Amino acid sequence: MSNIEHTNNDEVLSRVPAEFRPLLNLDHLTHWTLDRQREHNADHADYEAARAMFQAVLRSQHVEGDGRWSAWWRARKVEKHLNALVKASRDQAQAAEGLRTAYADHVRTVAALPGQRAAKAKAKADRRGQVNTFATKSLNKTVTAMTARPDSDTEESGETAGQNAGKASGGRTVRGVNDLFDRKGA
Repeated sequence: MSNIEHTNNDEVLSRVPAEFRPLLNLDHLTHWTLDRQREHNADHADYEAARAMFQAVLRSQHVEGDGRWSAWWRARKVEKHLNALVKASRDQAQAAEGLRTAYADHVRTVAALPGQRAAKAKAKADRRGQVNTFATKSLNKTVTAMTARPDSDTEESGETAGQNAGKASGGRTVRGVNDLFDRKGA
């Protein structure tokens, strides 16, 4: 375990107990979790066998004067603890597997982050370059349009620049959109 792929902070590693440092290596962690799973699965099988034995024996103990379900209810108090052992061993085996897969995902994610960040920065720079190109093109068009326009007469209204007054159908002078509508006092 000379190399830990994703950890480069020696200060953090110095605080980790020596017997747990090898677990930071994914191969070592894989073997360790597989061993834990085997142990928990073996315990699970033993607990299930013990539960079956206790169920058979305790449920068959009938005492004179018992009702139909009395032995079952008495056995249930003991079986409850065996059921907890069975469930705990099954959960521990699943947790060991979950630890292994989660850590493998973590190592893969940490290793991929620099490449993802570089690609994201490149895409951002490309977008920024496209926006700059578009803005430059737009400004050039605006400058061209403004310099090509003749400096003839000054505009009298507050309408948009570049609109010359024209004659409407009623003989009225139209300088903008507002002049097309009849305004009858408010």
